[in-house]
Amino acid sequence: MIRASRARHLTGNRAVPRTIMTANKRITLLALFIAMAVALHWMETFIPRPAPFLRFGFANIFTLTAIYLFGGAWGMVVVISRVVLGSLFAGSLFTPAFFFSLSGGIAAGTVMWVMPKQLFSPIGVSVSGAMAHMAAQLVLAALLIGQFVIIRAVPLFLVASIITGVINGFSVRVMLGVAAKSDLEVSLR
Repeated sequence: MIRASRARHLTGNRAVPRTIMTANKRITLLALFIAMAVALHWMETFIPRPAPFLRFGFANIFTLTAIYLFGGAWGMVVVISRVVLGSLFAGSLFTPAFFFSLSGGIAAGTVMWVMPKQLFSPIGVSVSGAMAHMAAQLVLAALLIGQFVIIRAVPLFLVASIITGVINGFSVRVMLGVAAKSDLEVSLR
C-alpha cells in the first residue's frame, strides 16, 4: 500500500486511491493477468528472433503489474503459471526452451520483486528485470553448451534488454494509471 505522495512517481501527478480489494477481485485479476501473459508468451513464439532465447518479453508486463498491485509472491505466481502454461500450449514443456524461459522469468521476477519501488519507477524496475532475465538465460546457455564464449554477446543482449525493458515498463506505468482510475490498490512491496 502506498500513500498518495509515493504514488505520484508511479502514475504521474495523479494519486492512487486506496481501497480494499476483495479476494474475488484479486483472484479474477490474477487469472486475467495469467491468461494475458500466456497469450503474449505464446504469440511471441511466432516472432522471428536472432537467438533462441531472445524475445521481447511482453508477458513480463503482467508480471510487473501483478507485483505492483498484489506483491512479489503473486508476481512470481504469474511468472511460473505463464511459463508452464505457455510452454504447454506451445508444445515445449520440459524442453530447453522451457528451461530458458523459466530461468529468465524467475530471475526477472525476483529482481523486479526486490527492487525498491520507492526509488525506481516501473520503467527502471522493468529494465532491471529484463537485464536479469537475459543474464540468467545467457548463463544457462553457457552451462548447457559447456563454453562461456557466449558471454561475449552480453553487451548486445543488454542493449536489447534495455529497449524491451523500457517498452514494458512504460506499458506497466500505463496499466498502473488505469488501475489508479479503477480504484485498485497499488503496493510497493
